This record gives sequence, structure tokens and C-alpha cells, in this order.
Amino acid sequence: MTDYKYKVTVGMPVYGVVNYIQKSLLSVLNQTYKDEFEIITVDDHGPDNSMNIVRDLQKTHPRGKSIRILTQPQNMGCWAARNRILEEAQGEYLLLLDSDDYLSEDAVEKMLATIEKYQAEVVYGSVEPVPEAGKPTNLTEKDIKLPFKLLLGKDELASYANQDLHATLYNFIWNVMFKMEFLKKHQLKFQETRFSDDILFATDMQPLVERAVLLPDITYYYVLRPGSLSNFQVRKEIKLSEIEQFIHIYTYIKNQAVTLKGKPYYETRCAKAMIYMFYVICGAIKNREKITPALTDKAIRDAMKHPLGLLEILRFKKYKMANLVFWFIGVLPPQLSVMAQTVLGKRKHLI
Repeated sequence: MTDYKYKVTVGMPVYGVVNYIQKSLLSVLNQTYKDEFEIITVDDHGPDNSMNIVRDLQKTHPRGKSIRILTQPQNMGCWAARNRILEEAQGEYLLLLDSDDYLSEDAVEKMLATIEKYQAEVVYGSVEPVPEAGKPTNLTEKDIKLPFKLLLGKDELASYANQDLHATLYNFIWNVMFKMEFLKKHQLKFQETRFSDDILFATDMQPLVERAVLLPDITYYYVLRPGSLSNFQVRKEIKLSEIEQFIHIYTYIKNQAVTLKGKPYYETRCAKAMIYMFYVICGAIKNREKITPALTDKAIRDAMKHPLGLLEILRFKKYKMANLVFWFIGVLPPQLSVMAQTVLGKRKHLI
């Protein structure tokens, strides 16, 4: 067993967050947890003075010596910065934080006490979304306001996350305290991608967890920034490569679902993976005139191809109809497939 220098490491990639980094980092430095812990900030060569603020706090804050700055050889992206944190962390437990968000003052204390009390591999806290210019708002997403839940057996976390077709557990990896031994045992890493590396990580991680705890306590404030990659509606032009990246990500999720055959949540997960892709494609269809170069009918149809064959789907006991609908959409001629998706998307108020 590894001999860790600290109980906790808090890891933060830093890139282009000059307006947010001070509040974010102070939320870590001012934690109620009294013992020494490690704060890793990864300098990903952003275009602003974010790292100057980090260095100033390192020098002036009473806890500033806890900050360890790691510098990437060049700008490599969030996935690489997070992997650097995994490689360098000296804490027994790891908490990841996006450097435009911030923690509640007792986040580390509460999550650490919970993960140790229940000998858990992961602890999820609840999240409060925060509009960029205003106080926290009470959104109703069930996947970010969690109940208290002990999921202390094989497949229990993944079964909870896939109990039905609605979101019951967020796919982000910030605001999750991990036991480092768990991450090392399963050799979990972030995949190289322009965005959504956290969703891919969660997709790989959740089926492996055997001991998890969910907390109703708000431990993380998620700052909703306008003009983000997912805010298609406020942008005049969307690059085709961006849509292709989204399709690549959710194709991975579709194909990963197939590897879960035999799990109690398998049929639900297959349907949810197709629904995730359907949301992406509806967003692309809705904004198709903005996409350059053009997104073809064939690309839209191919994205919706079900990873399973018809005979296997017909044997499903749960969500057979949902899986069948997506299977038929994926085998129609491209133009008909797009028409079918457009009609369904409008009925679901996605287009």
C-alpha cells in the first residue's frame, strides 16, 4: 500500500480563468479542514494572467505553501492537466475542481469524513449552479441535488446511475472525492479530447465502483458561463469539427455500454447511451445552418446507429421499445433517418 504524504490533494487545471481563479483558489485555501493538505494547480499556458494570481496567493496566503504549481511543456488541454494531477498527487484522497468554480467552505472536511467513515472509493457531493452574474439559483436537475445514499456493493453505484432513463447522477468528475488506491488499481486515466474528458472518465469509472456514498450537502458551486462550447444557440458559427468531436465522444459511450452485458443495468444503459447521442444530434439539426462545412445526412444517420443487433434488442426486458426506435432510425436511408429524427426531436421539444 502506498505511503501518502497528505490525506487530501485538491487538483485544479488552470487555463484562461483570470476572472475566476482567485475566488476558486481561495475557496480551497479557506477550507475548514484544519490539517495540512495539498493543492495542485496545473499551468496549461493560458492567454491571461491566471497563474500570476496563483503565484501571488502562494506567496501571501497563510496556507499558500500548500499550493504546488506544475507547468505543462505547452498547452495540452484539460485532459492532460488532469492526468498530470493523477500522476503527481501525494494525497490519499483526490478532489478535482475546475478553476472557474468554487467549493463550499467545509467541502473537504465533509467529504473526507464520509469517505473514511464508510471506507468508500468515491464520495459525491451535491452541486449548486451559479449564473455568472448573480446569486445561486435553485435549478431542479435531480442529478446535481443528491439524496443521502450508501451504495456499498458491486454494481450499486452504476445501477443507481442507470435506474431509469432520467438523469440520477451527474457524469462530471469534479465534486467527487476519489480514493487514490481505487484510481491506481483500475489504471483510470483521462482520454485525449478537446472537451468532455470528464464525461468519458465517469463513463469508465462508474461501473468499477463498489463502495460509494452520495451526499445531499452542497459542496460545489458550478459557475454557468455564457458562450461555452455547448451554448450553440448564442453562436453565429459552429465548426463541423466540434460536432464531430461530440459524436466521437458519445459514440464511445454507446460502444462502452455494450461491454456491460450481464450487468443489472445493461438494457437501461444501452437506451440512455442512445438518448445521449440523440440529444447531441438534435442540437446539431437545430443549428445545422450554422455548421461549417455542412453536416451531411449520412453523418447524422451514422451517429444514430445502435451498437447492438436487432435480435439482441428483441430479447430485452427493459426499454425494448426505446432501443428499437433508435435501431430503426440508424438503419433508415440517410434522408429518411434525418426526417425521422427531426420529427421525434420536435415532439420532444429538442428542435
